[in-house]
Order: sequence, then C-alpha cells, then structure tokens
Amino acid sequence: MNYRPTSIRMLQLYMLAMLFFTANSILTVIFPLQAADGGMLEGEIGIMMGLYMFTCMILRPWAGQMVAKYSVYKIMKWLLIGHALTLMIYILFTVDSLYVVRAMQGVVTAFFSMAMQLGIAEVLKDRDRGQGMAMYSLSTVMPSLYGPALALMLWGQWSLDILFITIGLLAIVPFLFFIKSPLPKSVQPNASFSLKELVLEAIAVRKNKALLVSSITMVVGSAIFGALTIFIPLYMVVEGEGNAPLYLFLQALVVVGSRYTLKKYIPSDGMWHPTFISLVLLSSTMGTLILAFAPALGNFVYIASIFIGFATAMLYPTLTTYISFVIPKEKKHVLFGLLLASYDLGFSLGGLMLGFVVQFTSYSTMFIVCSFMTLAVIFVIYYYRYTIDNGPDIHLEEKKMIR
Repeated sequence: MNYRPTSIRMLQLYMLAMLFFTANSILTVIFPLQAADGGMLEGEIGIMMGLYMFTCMILRPWAGQMVAKYSVYKIMKWLLIGHALTLMIYILFTVDSLYVVRAMQGVVTAFFSMAMQLGIAEVLKDRDRGQGMAMYSLSTVMPSLYGPALALMLWGQWSLDILFITIGLLAIVPFLFFIKSPLPKSVQPNASFSLKELVLEAIAVRKNKALLVSSITMVVGSAIFGALTIFIPLYMVVEGEGNAPLYLFLQALVVVGSRYTLKKYIPSDGMWHPTFISLVLLSSTMGTLILAFAPALGNFVYIASIFIGFATAMLYPTLTTYISFVIPKEKKHVLFGLLLASYDLGFSLGGLMLGFVVQFTSYSTMFIVCSFMTLAVIFVIYYYRYTIDNGPDIHLEEKKMIR
C-alpha cells in the first residue's frame, strides 16, 4: 500500500524519527561539554564523538542486509530496545560510559536510518519519494531546533537528575509511535551477501562516475557538518564568541524551514544536478568563512547559521534521493548501505581529523579548512561534468544523467 508523504501514518513515522534523534541531539551537545569538563583535549573529544559515525559506517551495509532479511518492522522493534538500553547505560554510568555509549549509538543509528529510509522508499510512490525523504530528514533535524538549547540548560542551569529523567523518557516514548506503524513487514529473498560480495560491490561503485562523485560529495559534506556539530557549541562556550543556544536555534530554524518549504524542490527524477548541489556547497563555504572571522564580526556571525543551515538541509536528502533511484533494485539494500556509509565516514573523519586541527592550530583555521574542502568538491563536480560533456559517445547515458 502506498501512502502520501504527509498522511497520518507517515507523520507517525516522522514523529518516531524525531523522538529517536532528540536523544542524539541532546547528548551530542552534552558529551563534549562533559568530556572537556573532565579534562579531555579537543583531539580526544573528536575521537570520542567520531566513534559514533565510525561505528555507524562499518555497520551500514550489514544493517541493509538485516533489514532485507528480517523486514523493516522487525529490525525497528529490536533496535528501539537497543536504543533504550544505550540510554540506560549512560544514565547509570554517565561520563565513564561516553566511549561505550557513543559506539552503541552508532550501532543503533546504523540500523534505524537504514530501516526508516528503506521503509519510506517502499511505502511511497516514486514521484513522492523526494518529498518523503525530505520529510524524514526534516524529522531528524527538528530536534536540533530545541535539543542543543535544552542540552545547554540541562548542563548549565538544571541538575543532572532532570537530565537523566529526560533521557529516560526518550528511551521509552518512541515505542508508542512504533506500535501500529506503517513500516513494511515484507522480506527480500536471498538478501544475504558475503563480505567478499560487499567488497566487490563497493569497488564496482567507482565504475559509475556519477555515483562516485555523489559519494565524494557526501563524504566531504558530512565531514564538515560533523565537525561543525561537535565544535561550534564548544567553540562558543569555551571561547565566548557568540551565544551558543541562539546560534544553534537560528541554524536549526533555517534547517527545518528549508526542508519543509523547499521539500518539493528536492530533485526526485533520478538525475544528477551539479549546479544545484554546487550552490548548496557554496552556501556551506560562506557559512564557514564567516565563522572563521567571528571575533571581528560581532553579531554578524549569526549570519553563518543561515548559510550552514541551508546547506545542511539540502545536501543529504538530495544525495540520498538520487542514490535511491540509480542503484539496482535487486541490490538496493547492500548498495544503499554502502553509499550511506560514506556519510558516516565523513561525519566520523570530520570530528576526528578536524578536532586535531583545532587542537594544534585554532578554531578559525578549522573553519577555513572546511571552506577549502567544499570548494575542492565543487571543482571535482565540474571537472567530472567537463570530462563527460567532452567525452566519447559511450558516455551518452551519463551525459543524460548529469543534466
């Protein structure tokens, strides 16, 4: 049965995603603050925070297989139990459990995002898939509208008991939205892949240059978003540059507003749109350049939240929608997992590598490095388009795909 992207049953799924990522949004801000308070350096914090997406990256392809073999519905049931267990471990052991909890969050999120996105793609018509992916992405970033500000209040003004009560509720309430959800219960025959087959499929991605370029774009874009997610709150709190809750609220407002108002403009035709994606990357470049000169800009620094918020809102749903069309249907579970793993890889590397950039140089240098990274990807995108436009007729299909 196909649903409309804004039907009641689909809204139930979006609410489930929003509650799931609310816990992640709060803890993503709390963990670096707790770690810094405990004496960790920026490089160590980057490793600890990057462990989340690194674990997620490793498990994405396997998660796709498990979803295909056991159904979206059954996997969702067990991963929500794992999600609750992870949050309970944090409540019981707090700062001593940060590395373990981050790794477990990565495991749970790998399965959650795969199950949700594959499930949404299955229950929506092709023409509605772009809107559905955008609405799902919107629900995952809605917590960033209130989560960081709530986290900073929990950390700075309220007691840890209130934090633990909040996290405990977020472990339980998602089950209420899972019950009678429209997640598909169908399984895919012969869904199991060996490690050798996974490696061969990963290598085969490079034969399709459009897929390869989209993967590179996703890696670099997520690396920047990962670093900014981890270090902007810490930068503003520690360095005293700007008001962290206000900045995060404005950025989240732009993300939510963009994904809602522009969801119909997310390309849903299976074509690669280099101009659109380059504009999104340029928006990120402008934002990180503004952050780099924050001490000299005063309140103007909040303009960065608009540019970075727009880039965050548009890049991920655009790339995931494109990928969902161009991968072969019979291999969609494993290939979708492999390609989404590029997002996790980037997010993990962003925290890990750029954390050391901060530790050995400065926050401003880190923001400038982010700007050059996006410009490099734009160069790759247009270099690829130039080679296809001026290549032999064998590339006619790819010429059509990049328009």
